[in-house]
Amino acid sequence: MRELIEKNTLKILKILGIFWGLILAVYFGNPSNTDTYDPRARVLGFMFFHIPSASMYPTVEKDSYIFVSTFSYIFSSLNSWEMVVYRPPHADSPFLGRVMGKSGDIISVSNSSVTLNGTELDEDYINDEVLICQFSEFTETTIPEGYLFVLGDNRCNSLDSRSFGFIPKSSIIGKVTASF
Repeated sequence: MRELIEKNTLKILKILGIFWGLILAVYFGNPSNTDTYDPRARVLGFMFFHIPSASMYPTVEKDSYIFVSTFSYIFSSLNSWEMVVYRPPHADSPFLGRVMGKSGDIISVSNSSVTLNGTELDEDYINDEVLICQFSEFTETTIPEGYLFVLGDNRCNSLDSRSFGFIPKSSIIGKVTASF
């Protein structure tokens, strides 16, 4: 009987070892290339964030929560106009923003209106209560290879690429898939 218990115990330990080995391989391998060490993001493929600011108002209300998929870009590419959580170059905490342009695009911002590759964008999601603000201008520039241009929907209350420049694609944590 003791022999049977020892044999079954060894099987269970072997299975647990394989399980934890796979978990650690996914965590350290980071297949989604997410810019976070949070195990929920690296292993499970999702995170929740509390949004303390109004930078994405009216799309995402201040003090709401968002669901972020960190596995979104394993099998698909990042698209313009998607909301993402990213790590800006000047801060340790993640930011929420909308991708307005990708590598090779020519972008400018004037009075909170975005011109992308010569076409002024019709953005029905922005907070248009005030459109002339402190950080509303960004001169026409080509987005360098490997970088993105990110803006908040609340253009007059958003710290974004107009103030700190382009963000590396590698700083993306994940795609916002829901807010509540």
